[in-house]
Amino acid sequence: MQTLPSAARAFQELIQSNDPRQFARSYAYNVAPATDGAPFFFFTLKTGYVLKNLLAGTGHGMDWRINLGVVVLGMLLVISAAAVLAFLVLPLLLHKGEARLRAGPLFYFVAIGLGYILVEVSLIQRFVLFLGHPTYALTVVVFLLLLASGAGSVAARKPKIRLVPAGVAGLILLHVLILPWLLSSAVGLNFGVKLLLSAIVLVPLGFLMGMPFPTGLKLLQQSGSATVEWAWAMNAAASVLGSVGAMVIAIHFGLTITLACAALAYLMASLWSRELAT
Repeated sequence: MQTLPSAARAFQELIQSNDPRQFARSYAYNVAPATDGAPFFFFTLKTGYVLKNLLAGTGHGMDWRINLGVVVLGMLLVISAAAVLAFLVLPLLLHKGEARLRAGPLFYFVAIGLGYILVEVSLIQRFVLFLGHPTYALTVVVFLLLLASGAGSVAARKPKIRLVPAGVAGLILLHVLILPWLLSSAVGLNFGVKLLLSAIVLVPLGFLMGMPFPTGLKLLQQSGSATVEWAWAMNAAASVLGSVGAMVIAIHFGLTITLACAALAYLMASLWSRELAT
């Protein structure tokens, strides 16, 4: 019997199995169809399979022509993590003052930094199909979120709101549940109506997300803590590292999981917020 080439044999197995989903799960490469929640059609590798072959030295597991961007993204994540460790985490651990003892407030600012950028990146990707072009999605989402966050920061000058991170987490979870359905249902509307709908969806979320950072800084300042400067630094580092991490999570697990991770980050910030004024 003539031996079929590997690609032809795989296609034969797909036809014979009559179960495309099971075939996609068992196949060495990621051949599952792209969806609105995971629109990364170029992502054809399975990370576990790639790592297994790298450790075994087989040279298999990745089509470098297609997934070179994924490799660059992974290298960027490693470089960013190393830079944060070398220039922020290590100096903080070596610091002998009060900043080393007040890890809770720093974790709060790390969490809201991660949460904000995870929301921003996942929503930009979500709105590409809805608005019709990546440029429109980037412009509309970033503009509305930053504008609303600025207004939220102004409204949060008086540090009385400590449950805001929990409220942000709840609103994000609401977006996780209804946003895919809402955007897919309204994708055929007039562009002006879609801009208005985008504002209705994004402005309340951005307004709430603008409150935790200035509120936390004010509470830290009132407590006389020496961690205010470190709070700025760790929040910025979390935002930079989170922007790469958000794409890694989205490519591997989808935009819904990325948004859910943002909700988890804000929930953790809500837990750590009680230590800000102590």
